[in-house]
Amino acid sequence: MILFIVESFTKAKTISKYLGKGYLVKASGGHIKDLPEDDLGVDLETLTPFFCWRKGKKKVFEDIKKHALSSQLILLGTDPDREGEAISYFFWEELKKTKKPIQRVYFYEITEESIKKAVKEPKSIDFNLVKAQFARRVLDRLIGYILSPELQKALGQRGLSVGRVQSPALRLIVEREREIQAFRKKKFYYVKVVFDDFHAYLDIRFEKPENAKPYIEKLKNTFFEVKQVEVWEEKVAPPKPFNTPELQRSANERLKLSVELTMKIAQTLYEEGFITYPRTDAHRMNEKKAKEFLAWIEKHYGKDYVGTLRKFKEKAHVQSAHECIRPTNLYKRPEGKEKLLVFELIVGRTLASLSTPAILENQKVILVPVGQEKLELIAKGRILTFDGWSKFYPHDFLQQTLPRLEKGQILKPKQVVLEERQTQPPKRYTEGSLVKKLEDLGIGRPSTYSTIVKTLKERGYVVLKEGELKPTPLAFQVLDFLMQNFPRLVDYSYTARMEELLDLVEEGKKDWKETVRYLFNEIKAGSPYQDKLL
Repeated sequence: MILFIVESFTKAKTISKYLGKGYLVKASGGHIKDLPEDDLGVDLETLTPFFCWRKGKKKVFEDIKKHALSSQLILLGTDPDREGEAISYFFWEELKKTKKPIQRVYFYEITEESIKKAVKEPKSIDFNLVKAQFARRVLDRLIGYILSPELQKALGQRGLSVGRVQSPALRLIVEREREIQAFRKKKFYYVKVVFDDFHAYLDIRFEKPENAKPYIEKLKNTFFEVKQVEVWEEKVAPPKPFNTPELQRSANERLKLSVELTMKIAQTLYEEGFITYPRTDAHRMNEKKAKEFLAWIEKHYGKDYVGTLRKFKEKAHVQSAHECIRPTNLYKRPEGKEKLLVFELIVGRTLASLSTPAILENQKVILVPVGQEKLELIAKGRILTFDGWSKFYPHDFLQQTLPRLEKGQILKPKQVVLEERQTQPPKRYTEGSLVKKLEDLGIGRPSTYSTIVKTLKERGYVVLKEGELKPTPLAFQVLDFLMQNFPRLVDYSYTARMEELLDLVEEGKKDWKETVRYLFNEIKAGSPYQDKLL
């Protein structure tokens, strides 16, 4: 009998269907070991972490160990990322005492083909990945466990925390709120001329309404001549397939799902075999699956919608084995409303990425008042002439649609009005736009985005107001403390640099303990608390 160990019970149930007799699939129910909950758990001199059994997990392990003793081979099939590798490592560390052969298997979708292929191509534990997880875990523990009490003392409030990614995210939210508070609206005006089927604007911006009134009077009873008509075609390229931040952002914007819930649903879809692994920075797609999807598009929508599998330039830290988030099968559908919504969003984006450009016809018309040729009105319009990829992933391209106008044509307006506008303050971050901003700044990685927002809410730093993240008064106090006492911790470029160095640990190019020590020393450098820390 071969023992196949995973971390999720749902995953175990799905894999069991594919492996059949001769295999026993057991789940740990998540991490079996971690740093202690009530202690630092790190030797400050050597930076050696002390991992202990998580509550209830020793019993789970002992049950799995009984089956291991009667197995001819042990396969570790946890998720293909840092956390999954750490779980496999702790099983390997304990089960190697049984003297049974232990191998690591990697798969990025839970289908019969991929599971059987993984079993035929076993590998060893990736110790660089394990060290990278240790580095992140220890650095986060040092920052949280050592710096958070100083924050709590300074503000006289328990339960406050700081974090490697959490604190820069808080700075983004608070600084945006300060921009909004400092913003002063400014009104401005345009003269709008309304015709039967469209409208145009006088090409002058007015700061005061009284400055526009003479123009309105001039144009009220005037006929207009079409001076110039411009029409040009625009092709809009298909979007890339989803990676983690893009799925989180789209599900937040289109489905109004929180980042945390989106990832919970996506993980379930993966474990039930509907999609590929949902924690990924990659946009690349398996060539065989892409051909399958392209054939499906042609069969159901025709050749006009069949595009190509494009290759994208990936960021340096993207793991080469990882794919985009895509469906495993277009003919299977999950049960449950929210799971179905997220799955269909992923299917739509995948098919869109393989489809053809959308084609737009842009229009610009210049009109002049008869006898007053120095004044110009401009009308702009746009129509969708071929939907292309937007057939699968709807997008609103449209402006007003202009009628077919010809140079020299004379038109009579229905009315001439003054249109008031005003400058708009910057928008608060939504969960989706915050994730995008963090990704753009190089802060955080796919596995961290959902926990960032969750933590900010739980600590009372932000509240969700009409879908936007609004900082509480406490958030301003926390940020001010960090800016004054630990500026490196909330420095965007330094936080991105931290991620880069931790990625180098994963690549085996940096020693993890030296990297953690350097990064933590940099955070406390120049701080009034420097002598008290480590």
